[in-house]
Amino acid sequence: MSQPPNETGRTSPIFLPAKFLQQVSRRKPQRFYGIVAIALVLLAAATFIYGGFAPGIDLTSYVPRPKDAGTPTAHNGNNGNADPGHATENEDGKPPVIQTPGDEAANDKHEKPDDGASKPGEKIDNNNAATDHSNQTPAVHVKPGIPQKIWQILLPKSSSSKQSKEHFRADPEILSETPTWLAMNPDYHYTLIGQKTGDAFVRDNFGSDERIVKAYTHMPNVGMKSDLLRYLLLSAEGGVYTDTDTVALQPIDDWVPKDLRDKVAVIVGIEFDRQDGPAWADISHFVQFCQWTIAAAPGHPLFTNMVTRVLESLDKLVEEHGVPFTELKKLSSFEVMNSTGPAAWTDVVFAQLQEYDNTLTHYENLSYMAEPTLYGNILVLPIDGFGMGQPHSGSTKDGTIPPDALVRHLFNGAWRGDKKKRAPVVVEPEEENEDAEE
Repeated sequence: MSQPPNETGRTSPIFLPAKFLQQVSRRKPQRFYGIVAIALVLLAAATFIYGGFAPGIDLTSYVPRPKDAGTPTAHNGNNGNADPGHATENEDGKPPVIQTPGDEAANDKHEKPDDGASKPGEKIDNNNAATDHSNQTPAVHVKPGIPQKIWQILLPKSSSSKQSKEHFRADPEILSETPTWLAMNPDYHYTLIGQKTGDAFVRDNFGSDERIVKAYTHMPNVGMKSDLLRYLLLSAEGGVYTDTDTVALQPIDDWVPKDLRDKVAVIVGIEFDRQDGPAWADISHFVQFCQWTIAAAPGHPLFTNMVTRVLESLDKLVEEHGVPFTELKKLSSFEVMNSTGPAAWTDVVFAQLQEYDNTLTHYENLSYMAEPTLYGNILVLPIDGFGMGQPHSGSTKDGTIPPDALVRHLFNGAWRGDKKKRAPVVVEPEEENEDAEE
């Protein structure tokens, strides 16, 4: 007996399966096949929904559950674990950000920037091992890499007349070591800066700064003038500055360990390390950096700071001597060293290193350095790097050339006439900070 029609005159959907079975039962030979067909349809529907082919359909959402129950975890075949490809709420009730593999890789770059910096104190494993302190404090943003330029300076003495300065000719013997730099670095551009070239360089690059032009033009002696000029050259052009009485022992391209070449913007070397020895009368620091050889990328603030230090020191000398700057002529070796020379240079370099590594509290922290060490983007070389062959500071002095020696300084001292500078003078502890003159 068929079901009566509903009030609208149409058969209710709820009675369709029964009606279908009734129709099938009328034909006994086909009853079995009809039941099988229905079973297959239901099985296919269940497989389609629960097998993950229709993830938008969630039959469990129609199951009544307590009001405080959370949304059930989406099933992905991981034994009830949450599907990492679907968002679930965080503890703060906010949905998490869904990351695709590409997004995750991009975020990894932000979380762990590949700036080439190694961990503090990490040993670099290559032929020229170094210690890296480059990420103690972020280094200033200066593009690393030393330009392929070599600078040397040859200026007439301050006592020379104006005419002799204009027609200055040097003894060729002064440049007897220059061929070592050319032979070791055939692809580098070499420039010898003389009086006219130096004047033009300062005027062209720093002409807008009256103080710099005045300081360079009226510097008390040629040694101080050369000091200032090397800082200006490296600030504007970068490259390698080296005194004419230096010998190149290794190619400049080999100065920086391979793993640090994309990080180094300045190379400085230690020239004096007191270690366990006595204090020296003309060296005020426990450890002092040389400035007979310096390598740098252009634009590093280290040189801006050094030029500022030079100008401030000159103002102080004018005040102490009580004469105009143009009349400031006779200065002691100590005054020269602490205004434009290595003592002043050491102050500025160490201050920059402290910005990169706050564990550097005293100059003694650099004593007994055994391998090149990177602070920020400044590579500091141990004593043999630029200062081998000296009878102090742990320098190799047995007549051999150590493998880590890059430059040898001959200490001709032609400009300052400072022949006694390297002779140790013992200073009593209570007098150690007093100014000493030669």
